[in-house]
Amino acid sequence: PLSLCTSASASARHGRRRHTSARHGRRPSSSKALAVGDVSLAVGDVSVAASSSLVSLSATQALLGKVAFGSLLGTTGVYWGKAAFSNRKENTDDSSGSSTSSSKETTTSRPLEQYGVLAANASLFLLLTARWLESGHFPLSNIYESLMFLAWGVLATQMFVERKAAGESGRLLLGALATPTALLAVGGATLALPPELQKSAALVPALKSNWLMMHVTVMMMSYAALMVGSLLAAGFVGLDVYLELTKGADSSSSTAGAIAENESMDGGEAGSAAVATVVSNAAALLPGRGDARLVELDSLSYRSLGLGFALLTVGIISGAVWANEAWGSYWSWDPKETWALICWLVYASYLHTRLVAGWRPRDAAAVGAFGFVVVWICYVGVNLFGVGLHSYGFLNGS
Repeated sequence: PLSLCTSASASARHGRRRHTSARHGRRPSSSKALAVGDVSLAVGDVSVAASSSLVSLSATQALLGKVAFGSLLGTTGVYWGKAAFSNRKENTDDSSGSSTSSSKETTTSRPLEQYGVLAANASLFLLLTARWLESGHFPLSNIYESLMFLAWGVLATQMFVERKAAGESGRLLLGALATPTALLAVGGATLALPPELQKSAALVPALKSNWLMMHVTVMMMSYAALMVGSLLAAGFVGLDVYLELTKGADSSSSTAGAIAENESMDGGEAGSAAVATVVSNAAALLPGRGDARLVELDSLSYRSLGLGFALLTVGIISGAVWANEAWGSYWSWDPKETWALICWLVYASYLHTRLVAGWRPRDAAAVGAFGFVVVWICYVGVNLFGVGLHSYGFLNGS
């Protein structure tokens, strides 16, 4: 009996241990289930927050695009109105003191249209920044982003050149030509492109490189500077023809001297005599009227095109290096590469005819103005027709 009682008590204790261990064994499994549930809830909250932030960024981009378009539309109207109805006339008969006072007035009091350009430029900058945050890569991966970047570059170049303009008429003519170009780019990106091309997407393997920011940024800024310079050259040609028809060729020597003096002052003391001689020889062929507006347009267009040409050269070289890394060849005569070379040759011809060949300034400016069409073909025409490695395949339906 003693042994039976002992074994019974041992069995009872062993049963209680198993019950206790089983009860304690269930607690960790329920705690793990609760922890997994908490993690899934946290992941769900993070995904909801991320999706809501992306929605807010997309809404912000849409709003900034509308602000930029509205600012450019209103600013274009102001520029056109002032350029058409302004009573200010600048010619070489004006004294240097009046030019100085006009320059001081321009720099001290900012006109209304310049605030519009500044608002549009800031809106585009914020839009591109939001696009960068949304996509996680530099916003130059599709036609929508590149058009917005081009508009920003044109406005930035316009604001820089306007600060260098000494006369009011040159500033107004620049704004009347450059602002509609930026408006065309923004309107085309927001109104003409289909929604699938406006959405941000992941980069293709060939674009996942540091060269994306280097090469594409330089090329887009070169396009912007070349467009502004070509528009100024076109304005020079138009104003020169108008003055020739209305006043006749009666005082070319005064315009030649003004251009030569302007070039020598900008070039500094070293080499100023040589620069003045070259420009004077070219300007002597001008059927000019001794008009200061022609001198200013010639100077601004030449400097803008010179800057754009330098950037285009750097962009083509960097693109060749990137092409060798991505495709194993520096140059493959892709349609984009071919038209970039044509664009480079056009502006090289402009610089040659203006500085070396001794062409009339109007003829040299006509070459620079023609480059505006070539730049648009190189940038948009080749890309949208879906030909080659640099295509977006919009117009051919691919």
